[in-house]
Formats: sequence, structure tokens, C-alpha cells
Amino acid sequence: MNIALKSFLIGFIAFLLLLAWWSSLTIGLSTDEYFHHINGLVRYKFLSTFGEFQKFQYRNNEFYPGLYDTLSYAFGQIILLFNKKFYIENIDLIMHFVNISFSTLSIVGLFIFSKKLFNSNVAIFTCLITLLNPFFFGHMGMNSKDLIIFFSLIWFCYYFYLYCTEDKKIIKNLLLASFFIGFGCGVRLTFLVVIFPVVISGLFFLLNKYKTNYSYLLKRLIPHSLITILITLFFVILCWPHMIEKIQSGDFLKFFSIIIKHTINWNDGPKLGLINGEYYQVFNTPKSYFLSIVVYRLPIYFSLLLALSYFLFFSKKLILKNEIRYFNQKFLLINIIAFFPIILALILNVNIYDNLRLFLFIIPFFSLIAAFSIDQLFNTFKDSWSSKTNLIIIIFLVSISFYRFIVLTPYQYDYVNYSFLKYENSKHKWEHDYWGTSYKELVSKIKDKYTQEEIDSFKITNCSGDETLLYYLAKELGIKKIYIGNREKEANHVVIINRTTLDIFNPKIYPKIKHLVNDEETMLIKDMEELVRFPGIQTTCFKQYKGIDEVVVTRNGVPLSIFRKLN
Repeated sequence: MNIALKSFLIGFIAFLLLLAWWSSLTIGLSTDEYFHHINGLVRYKFLSTFGEFQKFQYRNNEFYPGLYDTLSYAFGQIILLFNKKFYIENIDLIMHFVNISFSTLSIVGLFIFSKKLFNSNVAIFTCLITLLNPFFFGHMGMNSKDLIIFFSLIWFCYYFYLYCTEDKKIIKNLLLASFFIGFGCGVRLTFLVVIFPVVISGLFFLLNKYKTNYSYLLKRLIPHSLITILITLFFVILCWPHMIEKIQSGDFLKFFSIIIKHTINWNDGPKLGLINGEYYQVFNTPKSYFLSIVVYRLPIYFSLLLALSYFLFFSKKLILKNEIRYFNQKFLLINIIAFFPIILALILNVNIYDNLRLFLFIIPFFSLIAAFSIDQLFNTFKDSWSSKTNLIIIIFLVSISFYRFIVLTPYQYDYVNYSFLKYENSKHKWEHDYWGTSYKELVSKIKDKYTQEEIDSFKITNCSGDETLLYYLAKELGIKKIYIGNREKEANHVVIINRTTLDIFNPKIYPKIKHLVNDEETMLIKDMEELVRFPGIQTTCFKQYKGIDEVVVTRNGVPLSIFRKLN
């Protein structure tokens, strides 16, 4: 790849990073971000008072280590020291600044790791393809955990690779690799599962390297493993008041077993999902889930580049060349890292929803696989005419998706590819703004359209994202309560995103499910998993609430959030 093209691509990567930063300061809070903000508050107070603050129970946070929550809240406290007003009015911006900073450092790590593993051309293409993936890009500023997991994973991969392959700075690489294991586990315990294929692959590298001196390898690994375990435990326990409490009381082992069981049988989150117009039970996710995402929601060029990469890799001409045998081993390693979480999720029937949100950390590794095909094309066709032809083809494939990518700003994660003739055809086929990030824009439009007297007359209920919505209603409109539960019937307006839900208030349906609720007035559900088996009550927020749409946030003709006057 010539210098001019390389410079252009690096400049384009810089442009995408700047766009990601701008989007992160534009997009609203996600549903989970408010939870993490409050979770960070209680954990920060626990640490800052050296354990005296004991009111740390909040929405089942005993099951989560809470490192990210604490760090993001601590950063907010630093802002508070300099500008109290800015902190109070811009909690969303503060959290997004933390998220986009980690995401940017992740891209830096991806470039360094890809370059170390292959070459600078592959590294550039990998970063470019990753940033052009709308799911990854759209989450960079407002995802509280999944991209932090990738940040920890990519930097762990880099330093662990150095630890396994180089003889210099072994202790430094060990400590840094251990740090990122601890950081990842401090955010989410399942990080141990994520790094499993990396650790196993690294052991094979070491066994191959020290095949004549296994005793030395054993003497090296035992103390180094203990160091890693201690560093990991430190980060896991540090911001976890419940764990500290159980250690102090001597109930650590019992509590840890509960955590393990909860993690294995994890059933938090939504109970229903929507795939291409078909409802599914999250606790029984269909095996075709990932295939549907690839066909309908990933950019077409991304899938084509992946297919080309595998064609090139498995061709006899390529695989029989001795000079690239080691390259093939690395290529295989990347595939193991990318596919292992998917295969494990399918085997264990893990709850999967929100498209690829829970698997964002593997997208860059698939991008690395796709980058291999582009690099091979340029290496195979080195003459100027062929290189220009390849470049034109790649630009064309990217451009047919890039327009939709830009128009969706800052909601790129809502992307649907051109398998649909029109984007608006996907309105009722997928959950679009499943995280309520468009509430910020919606509330701003409400503020511009109505007088304060009209706003004061609103009695608002909602469908999904209570806390996030209330944050913006209070901040922009001075509305400090929403009508939910048994008070929903008092509301005259509803704020909705197109989340799957249960139409349990339908009078035709209610008699069939009456035995499943505790109280006729509040409709408290005893067994959600049993309830969702009734196909007649599966719907979406857009369909459930009837009325007149007064304010709508749209992209490409698809409504993301709606302010609807109820009939």
C-alpha cells in the first residue's frame, strides 16, 4: 500500500474518531447508564468513607464488581470540584466522556496489537473496518460495560502476546497483562470466560517455545500465575462492597458460590426480543439469532470481506506456503477468540438480546479477519491497475452503506442493511432504539414545541427506560414524576421506544393470565417466563399504546422515540 493511500486511510480513521467523539456528546443516556451512575455513587461513598457508608443496596448490584461504575462516578467528582453547575446539569456528558475515552484507547490498542501480530496495513484496515461497523461505532460513547470489556481484552491480548513470545521485559508484560485481566474482571466477572481462548492459545505458544525445557516453563508459570490471581482479586474486590462485607463476616465462599450460580443462570434484562418481525423468548434464544443479525443488520461489505478472507485462507495455494504457516496460526488464533463466545453462548443457551450489544468485544476481531482479505488483495495484485481496481471495488462496497451510517448519527447502532429495499420497512421488524438514547433529543423537541403552561399539564407514562426518561424530563421540562404501575391510567401522554413488551392490560387477554399475577390492581407479575409463553400478549411499545403522535424522533423514516397523546 503506497504512502498516499495509507495517509488517506489514517486521516479517515481520525475523522471517524472525531465523529465518534461528537456523537458521544450528542446522544442521550442509555437505559443502563443511569443504573451505573447510581451504582457508582453508592460504591464511591462506601470507598471514600472507608466502609462507613452501608446503604449500598441498589437494583441487585450485589452481583456486580462495579469497577467501571466507581471510576466513572469518581471522574464526575473531579469535575464537581471545578464546576458544580456543569456536573449537576451534564451527568450524561461526563459519563459519555469516560466511555468514549476508553473506546478511543481501545482503537489504539487494536492498531498496536494488529500491527504486532501482522503488519501496519492490516492494522489500518482493521481499525477502519471496526469504526465503520455501525454497532461498534454507535456504542462507543454510551455503552457502560461492553466496550470497556473490549478495552481490557485488546490490551490484555497485546501484553500477553508479548509475554508469551518475547524474552525481554517479561515481568513488565506480565504485570500489564495481569492489570488488564483484573480491570476486565472488575467490570464484569465473565471476562474470565472471554480471555479463556487467549490464555489457552498463549500456553501453546509457550509450550512450543520451551519444548526442550518444560521444567523452566513450570517454574516461571507458577509464581507468575499467583501474581495474576492476586492482582485480579484486588480489582474484583476493590469496588465491591458486598464482597468486602462477606469477606469480613467469613461468608466469602458461600457468597461466591451464589455469584457463580447467578452468573451461570443469569436472567436479568428483557424477557422478549424481536428478530425480523418474529418475537422470541430471551431465555430460549433461537439458534438462528446470529445468522439473522449477519443477514439483516451488519453492513453487506463486512460480510463479503469475511467470506473472502475465509476463501483466501482455505485455498490450497495459500495454506501450503511455508513462509506464511506462522501467519496461518495467528489467523486461526483470531478466529478462536472471535468465535468462542458465540459457540459457548449457543451451547449454554445464554440470554441474548439487543442485537450484538453483548458481543461488541468480538467485532474488532472479525474486523481483523476481514482486513486480512483486503491486505491479501493488495499483496496479490501489486500492479497499479489491479490495485486501483481493488480500491474502487472496496470504496463502492463501503459507500453504499456509509450514507445510511452517516444519516443515522448519532444512533448508528440502529443500522439495518440493504437486505430491505427501504429502511422504513424495518419499523416493526426490529427493536430500534432499544436503549432510549433518543429520549434526550425527544425531550428537547417537546421543550421547543410547547409552552411551559402546556408542559405543566402533561401527565406522562412511558414504555421502557423509566429512570433515563425521568432524568431528561426533570432536567429540561421540570417534570419530576411519571405515571407508572397502577397510576398509568391517569396519564394523558406516553413516551415510548419500540421495545418488546407484554400487552397484559388487554381485556381480551387478561382473563387468561389472571392466575399469574399477584394483584389485579398493580398487575405484579409472578412468573414472567411463564407469562411470555402466551403469544397473544407479545407486542411492542409502539403498538400497545393508542393515540396521536405529537413529537417524533426519526432517522431514515423510522421512528426511534415518540411522544404520543393517549386516546
